[in-house]
Amino acid sequence: MIAIAVTQDDVAARAGVSRAAVSFALRNSPKVSVVQRAHIRRVAAELGYRHNVNASRLASANTGTIGVVFSDLHNLLYADALDGIAGGLTDSSEQLLLASGFHDPVRERAAVESFLSHRVDGIALLGSQLPVDEIQQLAREVPTAVAGRRVDAVDWVAVDDTAGAALATEHLISLGHRRIAHIDGGGGAGAALRREQFLKTMRSHRLARQAMVVDGDYTESGGRSAAGQLLTAAHPPTAIFAANDLSALGVLAATRSLRLSVPGDISVVGFDNTSIAQLDFVGLSTIDYARQEMGERTLELLNRRIADPTQPAQTITLTPTLIARMTTGRTE
Repeated sequence: MIAIAVTQDDVAARAGVSRAAVSFALRNSPKVSVVQRAHIRRVAAELGYRHNVNASRLASANTGTIGVVFSDLHNLLYADALDGIAGGLTDSSEQLLLASGFHDPVRERAAVESFLSHRVDGIALLGSQLPVDEIQQLAREVPTAVAGRRVDAVDWVAVDDTAGAALATEHLISLGHRRIAHIDGGGGAGAALRREQFLKTMRSHRLARQAMVVDGDYTESGGRSAAGQLLTAAHPPTAIFAANDLSALGVLAATRSLRLSVPGDISVVGFDNTSIAQLDFVGLSTIDYARQEMGERTLELLNRRIADPTQPAQTITLTPTLIARMTTGRTE
């Protein structure tokens, strides 16, 4: 059975005071005496009154809420970024509203619309797959910051995808690999830059003819499927650079099902250095960067935008490093 909500009018009637007095008392306003505040609060507790957050928000210019949209909740990269965002909240009354786009711009768009209907103070898009013009339009309507992707005229924080892809590819080449494949991230954030730099690095070593690119989507299943195509081909690669760690885990799953050894038969590099990549029994070679800082800086940019919507767009680029573990080795 649903309980009937107790209103401030009910509290006022029971306490024998005006509704305004109840409102002041519940907000701890000095406009009513300490004694009267205590009396009203006691009556409110006896009646089971609950503060109406939405009503308070409607009366305020700010709602104290920030909407955060993830492109994929399965990607631990975003869990690290969320830790950074949550850790950056300085007021215990601030709230985060979370939603996932599930790699689908339509669902991401619906999540954004829901946040707008809740009158959030700002929106953080992590790995957004929305078209650039939509993100730019959104930023004109509500303070917006983007993480993991570059969008002109919008505040963003992103890793240097080009530098990271170069590090991964150069690492494999330094181990003697020549037939190297890249499983890309499809339309995902940063995927195009990682793909382009892979090909550029291969060309710089005169290995363009031996470079292979297979479509992926930043998911484990996408990595597994792409690896299955590559590893059963007539001339399979000796190394694979996957566009992110989830895809790389899919590659490792494919090698196991094909009974190939890593790195004996195939070397694998990922991107993001997620917590799974760091596990001893996985030991994935990957590209590392400050993922929690990405969240912290995203919130920082968003708060600045909320405070001053007229300021020029700011951008932050995080520097990546290579971490070589046991999934990469020399080839004969």
